[in-house]
Amino acid sequence: MGGSSTRGSARRTTSFVAAVVVGMGLLLATWDSNGGSASAAVTPGVASTTITFGQTVPKSGPAALYGQSTYGVDAYFRYTNAHGGVQGRTLRLVSLDDKYQPAVSVQLTRDLLDKYHVFAEVAVNGSAPTEGVLTVLTPANVPLIGPQTGATPIQAVFRKNLYNVWPSYVTEGKLLGSYARETLHLKKIGVLYQNDDFGKSLYDGVKDAGVTATVAISYDPSQVDFGAQAEKFKSAGCDGVIILAIPGPTISFLNAMAAIDYKPVRLMSQVSAIPQSFSAAKSEFPGSYIGAFIPPLTETGNPQVKLFLDSMPKHEPGKPASVFAAWGWTEAQVAVAGLKAIKGPITRDSYEAALNHLTGLQTLGGEVSYTPTSHAGIQKMFMVIAKHGRLAPVPGE
Repeated sequence: MGGSSTRGSARRTTSFVAAVVVGMGLLLATWDSNGGSASAAVTPGVASTTITFGQTVPKSGPAALYGQSTYGVDAYFRYTNAHGGVQGRTLRLVSLDDKYQPAVSVQLTRDLLDKYHVFAEVAVNGSAPTEGVLTVLTPANVPLIGPQTGATPIQAVFRKNLYNVWPSYVTEGKLLGSYARETLHLKKIGVLYQNDDFGKSLYDGVKDAGVTATVAISYDPSQVDFGAQAEKFKSAGCDGVIILAIPGPTISFLNAMAAIDYKPVRLMSQVSAIPQSFSAAKSEFPGSYIGAFIPPLTETGNPQVKLFLDSMPKHEPGKPASVFAAWGWTEAQVAVAGLKAIKGPITRDSYEAALNHLTGLQTLGGEVSYTPTSHAGIQKMFMVIAKHGRLAPVPGE
């Protein structure tokens, strides 16, 4: 009798285990048939109804204006959602404030992966922050689309998970140098550059254009007094100065030149030029020549510009349709195009495979093409001029 009871217990246990296994199989089959919940368990950030991207960007601190790129990413994601999303899923963005501090960027990136479980990142701002972020993303093969930097250490090193959108700073520096020498015919050119990968990459491009600086001066990003530098350029008789700096130092340097009545031709990086410069450097910013890949946002005859301007108030009401928002919009265009090119399940590997074959993608900032061995960004830039409170096409070009 005891043996019969044991055998019956064993049969009941076996039947229970079988039922559990069958039940789990049915549950997994149900998840898969619901259009992606099963893949969500495998691919972070991909659920049955949503795909989640992450971003670290300064929203406070000295580089807070760059945080407006979030508005552009959000606007393009919402524009995409309003037109059916991607494979029946809507796009969402988790954007965190890194204050332009690389150590903070790294920690927040870990949060994006471990806490928010993002699928990929988009529009991370800054050279040093991007370098830090990649130490987290690359080992995990998390795609990063559109780092907001053209620095050589980012652009020149191929990483399978990194997709550049911005032109390289070498390209921009070469444009500035060529324009100063060949179009403006400046004879004595001074160069002020930030002493880091950002400034050095731009300066390399200036030198590639055949410019030998009469005076070249590096500065630390924390510097606020540029009186001595302005005096050196003036004493050397520089008829033009190429400014390779972030906005705060650029404004300080422009005002230092104004204080000694020194009025050379000014050329500067797109990173330097912010709308506030018109009021913060009233005498020296207007008339400055600036490298650009985002077309002047007054060119409403350009269909890319028109779509951006029409979409911002609709999808991000109350947020400025600034050049910084245009950066984010452009990077989001690339991120979404890659998603739409995926054939089959959405995974990080299938996303990278789709991005690797984007060809001739037209964005607000220009044409983007990738191959499995090249993730270079936009190749063409042009000059604009600070005029009448805005950046405008250069007359006659």
